Amino acid sequence: MLSYFYDHNLFLRTCEKSPIGIALLSINGSILKINPSLCKMLGYTESELIHLGISSATHPQDLETDLTLWHQLIRGEVDGYQIEKRYYHKSGSIKWGLLNVTAERNLQGISGNDVCIAQIVDITEQKKKEEEFKKIEELHNLIAEHSQDAIIRLTPDAMVTYVSPAIRNQIGYEPDELIGRYVYDFWHPEDLKCAWLSQDNTDPSDSRIFVNRLRHKNGHYIWHEAHSKKIRNAAGEIQHVISMGRDITERIQSEELIRRSEKLSLVGELAAGIAHEIRNPLTSLRGFMQLYMKEDIDGTKKLRNDVMLSEIDRINEIVSELLVLAKPSNEGSELRDLVQLLNHVTRLFEGQANLYNVQIMTEFDANLPLIQCQSSINQVFINVLKNAIESMPKGGDLIIQAKKLNDNLYIRIKDAGNGIPQEEMDKIGNPFFTTKETGTGLGLMVSMRIIQNHKGTMRIESEVGKGTTVEVILPIVK
Repeated sequence: MLSYFYDHNLFLRTCEKSPIGIALLSINGSILKINPSLCKMLGYTESELIHLGISSATHPQDLETDLTLWHQLIRGEVDGYQIEKRYYHKSGSIKWGLLNVTAERNLQGISGNDVCIAQIVDITEQKKKEEEFKKIEELHNLIAEHSQDAIIRLTPDAMVTYVSPAIRNQIGYEPDELIGRYVYDFWHPEDLKCAWLSQDNTDPSDSRIFVNRLRHKNGHYIWHEAHSKKIRNAAGEIQHVISMGRDITERIQSEELIRRSEKLSLVGELAAGIAHEIRNPLTSLRGFMQLYMKEDIDGTKKLRNDVMLSEIDRINEIVSELLVLAKPSNEGSELRDLVQLLNHVTRLFEGQANLYNVQIMTEFDANLPLIQCQSSINQVFINVLKNAIESMPKGGDLIIQAKKLNDNLYIRIKDAGNGIPQEEMDKIGNPFFTTKETGTGLGLMVSMRIIQNHKGTMRIESEVGKGTTVEVILPIVK
């Protein structure tokens, strides 16, 4: 059968010149002919390889698979096979080869002198690169899986193709729930004008830093900061976009608290000057007004006089609130029972609550510690409860909760009132801003200043039609 190939000089010359390794094998596996490329790949001469045999040069872990496929070929069950396998170089190093084996059947069928042609492509360098890439990929996966920042891969049109597990802690979704979704589906509607990958956006830059709001699985929004970069191919086309982002909600809230604190300080300085200038003539006005009322013996001007005196008292009340904003109270602090304090304030509003058909319910943890505070803390809860009851003209449940968490006491007052529109939430606490027809807008600002003086914080959450929750956090002094 071999003579059949020797008669075909063109075939032999092709084998000799081929850049890939070629071996002619008999059906018993012995080597009949080997070309120079295979000899060069394995480091042996042709005679050495013929004497050694291909099996001896094969890595032991790949030998069984190769022999199984070889026997299937010899039995005529397959016409050929292809596998990646390892060979031993003469120096002892390992070479990877892509082996492709086919059978040349004679006219007598598979029981005759068939010859098998083995072609072996050296893929050692390719395997090394694959291994290096695998190590890099494992490192990237390790970083992605354990990074506190969420790593997201997007298509050029903003569809999510990969997201790291950190997203779970940020917006509550499992990574698999986001694959195939468009990232802008989770953006706050007001932030979509900054959508970098939208068709309407003409920004040509390849990298951007975004600060926007993302919708949590529970429905609320978090503040998110992300550094995004477009990845392009050699032709300059965008292949995908990589984004690394983190939850900055606490940072935004802290910055807002600082702004409010600075605003309170500025208003306080202004209020101090105004209040003192107003209070002196106001005292004189009230005194003369009381004398004028005594002169009205027949009482014909009583209604007008009462209105004027009431308005003077209202001005005096506003001046008093301005003075609270001006500087912290000099009143000494003492240990107080928070539950007793809240119960006292609740009893003050029982009449007004009944008038509005509001049911006040308390949920206090047992054995709450005493807190170091001034009596002015009462004013905070009076202001908040008064606002809560007045926000429920149709009645409803007003829930007051108190609990200890770590080194703080958390007091939550939740009403079922009309709620505050989101566009007005940023104005809450500003001087003279109020949602009530008769309010001054100073009550909440004064409350915030009192809580600030106690080194605490006040947070407000509201939704139109569902109500408002005010949370006061006070530190426990050990």
